[in-house]
Amino acid sequence: MCARWYRLRTDKALIFDFNGTLFWDSEYHRQAWNSVSMQYRKKPLSLEESHYLNGRTNAETITYLLGYLPDPAELERLSEEKELLYQQICMDNQPLQLAPGFLDLASRAKELAVPMAIATSAGRSNIERYKRWFDLCALIDESLIIYDNKVRKGKPEPDIYLDACRALGIEPALCTVFEDTRAGILSAKGAGIGSIWAVASPGSDRDTLQAMDGVHGLLEDFSYYPLQ
Repeated sequence: MCARWYRLRTDKALIFDFNGTLFWDSEYHRQAWNSVSMQYRKKPLSLEESHYLNGRTNAETITYLLGYLPDPAELERLSEEKELLYQQICMDNQPLQLAPGFLDLASRAKELAVPMAIATSAGRSNIERYKRWFDLCALIDESLIIYDNKVRKGKPEPDIYLDACRALGIEPALCTVFEDTRAGILSAKGAGIGSIWAVASPGSDRDTLQAMDGVHGLLEDFSYYPLQ
């Protein structure tokens, strides 16, 4: 189902966040971060904190939980600790699938020669997992999978969407972005993306997302997206 339709536009490119957008794994990440929170700050991760942190890089989330920016070695250790927890949770919830309707949308985009890219806060280790789990490179060119390189500023800064548009060779105003977090929507809006769609995946703050400035509609199933 979809809500709040606006006038249709001709898409020159589609850019997707990944976690919580193409892979509905927000609860898996929440469980992993909650374990980290319990171990290092002795209290659970609240729902409000989870919504605030969704879409941000591991470095930003770890800094928030610890209350300080750890040195690079500690940051890498804690990040890997969390990702191993997350990977195990994913393995315990097989079969893993991409979001409803995405394969249909990907097929239509290919027929219409509309390029697709990913712009995600996930790090390289998780991206390598996703490539294996979902045969991701058969759907999206590897050069158009833009992930956290630990150099650019993370969402809600616009950097990653600007980089995705550069990789596509298409102006931001001619691109459509799909996002499931407030940070991601702010990032896309700051990059000057022409059309932004909120994704109502499990664990998303859908009421907040669909009310945000710049959001053109809300999706629960990608097969309903009117690509033209």
